[in-house]
Parts: sequence; structure tokens; C-alpha cells
Amino acid sequence: MKIIPKVIVLSLILLMTAGCGTLNSSLKKPQPEQQMSRDEKQIQVNPELAEKAKKTAGTVKGVKGCTAVVVNKDISTAIKVSGFDRLRLKPIKEEVHNKIKELNKDYNVHVTSDKKLFMQLQQIENQVNGPQEKPLTDIQKKVIKINKDIQG
Repeated sequence: MKIIPKVIVLSLILLMTAGCGTLNSSLKKPQPEQQMSRDEKQIQVNPELAEKAKKTAGTVKGVKGCTAVVVNKDISTAIKVSGFDRLRLKPIKEEVHNKIKELNKDYNVHVTSDKKLFMQLQQIENQVNGPQEKPLTDIQKKVIKINKDIQG
């Protein structure tokens, strides 16, 4: 007689644990990695256009070095100008801007001669062209911050 209540209690415990286990597994939230991959699909990086922008900026007289990154519809370019050419910095930046804008008028062009921003853009360019270690969302955030710094 004592066995029947034990069997009933044991079977109820088994049913409750089995039922609760399937309920929780169906309500799992999506993993952050899955969310990131959706966001990264919307981010477009264009290294070919960035290379064209670098070559175009390099053709401007007074530009000693340049780097460029293209993320979505923004072309971010940093140039090195040294010596007496720094006296003509504003016209050089405007010429670089206009020449890059001619490449593709649908893109927003950002040009800077700041050394710190040059280094940051160069690092991002290396990350984009090299093995994909950082997620594209991080790269996009950095480029957006740099573009805000360029505009002042």
C-alpha cells in the first residue's frame, strides 16, 4: 500500500520536470551573436572604392600620404600634408573632397588632415583589408565617431 503513493508522487515529479524543460527551451532569447550577424549584413564595406579614393587623394599636389575607408554611404579619407604645403591646407582638403566626390556622387565624403584621425583610419583600413577579427558593427561605430570628429 505504501508503494502506490510513492509511485504517484514520483510520476508527478517526472511529469512536471519534463513539461517545464520543454517550455523553457522554446522561450529562449536569440543569442547576441545571431543579432550581430543580422546587423553586420546591413553594413557594407567597399575596399575597392576606398582604394580608388586613396589613389585620387594621392594625385592632389601637396598630399604626402593618404588612407581611406568606405562604410555604407560614407567615404572617410585622411591625408598627410607637410612642409609649406600646410599653408594651403584648406584648398588641398577641398580639392581632395571634390575629386573623391566625382568618383561617386551618391556617397558622403569626409576629409581630414588630423594626425590622430589619420592613424585611426589607417588602423580601420588595415582591419577591413586584413583578416576579419573585429565585427563590422565595431568598425562602423569607430568610423561614425571619426566622421563626427572630422565635422567638428
